[in-house]
Amino acid sequence: MRRSFVSSTILFTILLWAVTVNASTSVEQNANADLLRQLPADEILQLTAQQQEFMLLQRENMTSYTKGTVILLPDASEHPASPKYINLLRQQLTDYGWYTLALMPPSLPVELTADTLQAYQQSLRERLAAAQQQAEQHSGVTIVIAQGSSAALLNQLFANAQLTEPAAFIMLGAYLPERALNQDFAKALATHQVPTLDISTGQDNRMVLGQLRYRKQLANKHLKAVYRQRLINGSGYNADTQQWVFQEIYGWLSSVGL
Repeated sequence: MRRSFVSSTILFTILLWAVTVNASTSVEQNANADLLRQLPADEILQLTAQQQEFMLLQRENMTSYTKGTVILLPDASEHPASPKYINLLRQQLTDYGWYTLALMPPSLPVELTADTLQAYQQSLRERLAAAQQQAEQHSGVTIVIAQGSSAALLNQLFANAQLTEPAAFIMLGAYLPERALNQDFAKALATHQVPTLDISTGQDNRMVLGQLRYRKQLANKHLKAVYRQRLINGSGYNADTQQWVFQEIYGWLSSVGL
């Protein structure tokens, strides 16, 4: 009887994993289909990472000069035309000399363990590396703007020298969904020297807001050269808040010479 119960449990686990994988895949596929239907063909770009194609949205700079490339990475639950910051930024930054590349992130695993997180982080690294190679085809520097859990994991990749460091790194509501993981994130942020702007809003979740003071303390302790933290009122889906965030980003980039 016990063997039968164990076998049934294993079978259920395998079926649940299969459903989870298929659901994650369909989320990305559905987002791709929607974007292909709604956006002009010249904005759609396909690159390859880990022998699989993934989508990016590109927009050329609309100025007589080129500052460089902004790579935008939404949170794992979002897409490259996300109404939470990403879509506005990928469009408006082109008016200020930036070529923009917004990536489709990999699907975040349902259960975060050391192994699943490492596998996800590897997928993220491969997609960012491919986007960085695309950015090298354009003149100027490369900066990265990332959101949510994607920002937290990218931060660790920069700290571990697993990705080429950008000229600047901007985080929007960055967090990981466990306290211990967030502490590791804060330690990594304090030890790499990429100029970093850390933006949060009062309506971000508790994992974001609960770590802000700790991140700032560690940045000061480790003498991180360029680190600014900004807490803004409002929601990331609100138009006024998004414009406020855009002005914060533009002003900070100007202050660091970009």
